Amino acid sequence: MRIDQLRIALRPRPAPQALDLGFALLRAHAGPVYKTWLALWLPLCALSVAMIFMLPDYTLLWMLLPWWLRPLLERGPLYVLSRQVFGEDVSWRQALRAWPRQLGGGWVRQLTWWRLAMPGRGLYQPIWQLEQARGAAASERRAALGRNGTGAAAYRFGLACAHFEGVLNFGMMALVGLFLSDTTMNPLAFLSKGPHSTLVDMLAMVFYGVAGGVMGPIYTACCFTLYLNRRATLEAWDIEITLRQIQAPAARHQPQAGHAKPLLLAALACIAAVLMAAAPAPRAEALQPAAPAPAPGGVQCARPKQLPDVVGKHAPPHSVEQALLRKELRQLYNSDDLRGYKCEDSWHLKDFKAPKPEKPPRMPDLSALAFAIKLVLIASGVMLVAWLLHRYRGKFAWLLPAPEMLAATEIAGLDIRAESLPPDVADAVRNLWERGERRAALALLYRATLSRLVQQDGLLLAQGATEGDCLRLAQQAALPPARYAIAATTTTLWLNGAYGARWPDSAALYAACDAWRAQFDAASAPAAAPAGELP
Repeated sequence: MRIDQLRIALRPRPAPQALDLGFALLRAHAGPVYKTWLALWLPLCALSVAMIFMLPDYTLLWMLLPWWLRPLLERGPLYVLSRQVFGEDVSWRQALRAWPRQLGGGWVRQLTWWRLAMPGRGLYQPIWQLEQARGAAASERRAALGRNGTGAAAYRFGLACAHFEGVLNFGMMALVGLFLSDTTMNPLAFLSKGPHSTLVDMLAMVFYGVAGGVMGPIYTACCFTLYLNRRATLEAWDIEITLRQIQAPAARHQPQAGHAKPLLLAALACIAAVLMAAAPAPRAEALQPAAPAPAPGGVQCARPKQLPDVVGKHAPPHSVEQALLRKELRQLYNSDDLRGYKCEDSWHLKDFKAPKPEKPPRMPDLSALAFAIKLVLIASGVMLVAWLLHRYRGKFAWLLPAPEMLAATEIAGLDIRAESLPPDVADAVRNLWERGERRAALALLYRATLSRLVQQDGLLLAQGATEGDCLRLAQQAALPPARYAIAATTTTLWLNGAYGARWPDSAALYAACDAWRAQFDAASAPAAAPAGELP
């Protein structure tokens, strides 16, 4: 994936902003996306309407068919968006031709237990379609993408889209129903248990097709940008894009001599492509093989397998003349003299004396086998439900008491335990700085700050928290302004020095040490003894 070719301003955003980015992306490429979606969605809805007309007793089944297959159809618009976002123009016809190749992976899950319980499935659709992940790798990717509230945001957005789709569907039914007085022909009769005609069911299916045709691309585009936003957060795409845009110093002066030969080859390839494009293309109808001539008397019969087609096993024709020559040869081989077989009708008298087929033997009693199969199916269902409850036990974590959070002992590879700090932190930081150990000095000052916040202010830091997480938790903990200012200062000094090699001057470091000592060492010093008493 070449993220330097992205056509959107991708950076880590909150989930609502990522969803808004999906609306903007859909507005920019609404034409091919909606054409691809409607080319897949409308024929399926038309098939359901036809089946309702022919088999009205199974109306509910035919109406559920487009809803059930909808996750597979969403891969068509996702194919267009995944190409358009990198600057590759894809038409809806190209997307339709590529759609059957996009169906691999995850379709069993999306058409079975995920279909009812996973409205946020659009967030995980690119894992199978774009990343081509399968099995355990796909499970790990789904777990990583769903963290940090992204999975919950996709879940809530899927529910919102379903509600908007229902509003559109029933709104159109109510709008048409206002102008009809006949209860049997009113679309609102579909919602009641009273008698209504098949036309009402067909109208309800049409309204659902219109609502799904409007909301389908919106759901796919917003979930796709939510997926891109999560990947940008996990993999720091904004930093990588900025680094790739930095041009090397040698590249700004002049091209190297070794690049002359590739440039010459590229120029020759471009000239050859232009010449090939300018050449006249052969007619399509001349390249198609001619159909076999009909047999005499209008009797059609296929070529026997033992007589291979001597003309049809050649390579594709390279010119119009070769195609015309093959057409003449095929007509010649299909003539009566060279066909090699004859087509004719024949009549035979029925043999009434032929022995009648014997009656099949009586089937044995299979009730015991049926009972055993019933037990196996029931046990399999119970095991499947138990496995699903165990697999998605994290979804029901709100029913259980929250576990106690373990206090962190290490942040960003730095030990923050109180016993790991020297008695006088400020002097130790100064000594390390004067000896030229700048990274060690900033690391000691930063981890001492976190240790004091945990020990003295009760700040809860989880294992695996980053520097930004620690600073955000310190802000949420409503610390005194002076302590929070020291935490922000030490965090900034550590990040600039450790990751950016931007070291502060000695005056700024000594000022931070003095402020740190005034806040934390004074709070940790023993209280003064009362007058008249020995300490």
